[in-house]
Amino acid sequence: MRQISYFKFPSHKEKYLRVINNNLKLKSNTCLLCLVFLLAVLQSCSKMNDLHQPYLDEGEIVYAEKVDTVEVRPGNKRIKLDMHINTESIKTTRIYWNNYTDSVDVDIANQRGVFDRIIEDLNEQQYVFQFVNFDSYGNKSLPYEVLGQVYGDDFQSLTSNRAISGDVLLVESSSELIINWSLDVTNVAFCELMYTNINDVEVTQIVPAAENVTVLPGFKSDLTYFTASKPDLTAIDLFFSETISVGKILLDYNEWEIEAFSTEHTGSDNTVANFIDGNQETRWHSLAGGSSYPHWVIIDLQQEVYFSAVEIFRTTFQNGGDNRAPDKIQLEVSKDNATWTDFGIFDFDRNSNDGQIYPVDLLEEVRYLRFTATEGPEDNLVLGKIQLIK
Repeated sequence: MRQISYFKFPSHKEKYLRVINNNLKLKSNTCLLCLVFLLAVLQSCSKMNDLHQPYLDEGEIVYAEKVDTVEVRPGNKRIKLDMHINTESIKTTRIYWNNYTDSVDVDIANQRGVFDRIIEDLNEQQYVFQFVNFDSYGNKSLPYEVLGQVYGDDFQSLTSNRAISGDVLLVESSSELIINWSLDVTNVAFCELMYTNINDVEVTQIVPAAENVTVLPGFKSDLTYFTASKPDLTAIDLFFSETISVGKILLDYNEWEIEAFSTEHTGSDNTVANFIDGNQETRWHSLAGGSSYPHWVIIDLQQEVYFSAVEIFRTTFQNGGDNRAPDKIQLEVSKDNATWTDFGIFDFDRNSNDGQIYPVDLLEEVRYLRFTATEGPEDNLVLGKIQLIK
């Protein structure tokens, strides 16, 4: 006989007891998780307090007010620091440099204003300066930091005299010396000139950097000068160049006139007047196809003057230099354009653009100069300029 098994369904009571048991287990697990989380949070807070506790124990930190601004003024192996203090609560400012290894204190005495301090005996380099204020209660400020450059022997070795641009001309009619200066005045503060005047008195004249043309009244001789430089417009020290002599002083060719001459080619580019205009880029061209050596010109200096040398230039009018200049020249002087003193015949290098100087030994002042080109490579003459050296 086959046996039949029957499944026994739980009663309602058993179902209810099972649900209650499951809920109790869930609540127990939830409470356990909450307890673990709470312990973790408490442990974490404890560690955070451990980190901040030393600062909390110290209480609130009070800072003094910082320096408002600082002006830095460089010098020669020193520096000047101008500190602006806008509060009356600061007793002392301490200045640090060399990464806080060196310092100096400045007494502020609870005053407002600008307080300066010069720090001496510094090396030539750039520095970082830190400024820390201290009030009457010992509180200090956060640091205020600036950069400052100190100059010295290296900068001194680079100083030079302001250049003179062009010719230094002596106007004989007024005894005024005219100096045209270079426009490059980098670091230049001023120049100091010394010379002897017509009364044999030593004269000193200061030329500021902004002055481009200087006129020295009553000039006679011995012009020297030096230049004072500043590495910065705010610098507290000057650096001085060596004193140099201005050896090449020219008689003012603007006063001269042509008294007579041999020939000139047509056109303003070729006139004999170009020979005395002080410009090497113009030319005197003799009559092409209708002249030959010697070529000559008599120059009226308009008054009796003294000079020590004659300087001649070939022209750079064409192709940067024209070799149709003479090979031989002759120089003569006169007081009256009648009786002449001959200084002889000299070689002239017609392949050079440089000025060629011919010393003359004048026994007295003269008014006329006769220049003669005696030999050259062809019949024509092409020449640049002539000037007289005082």
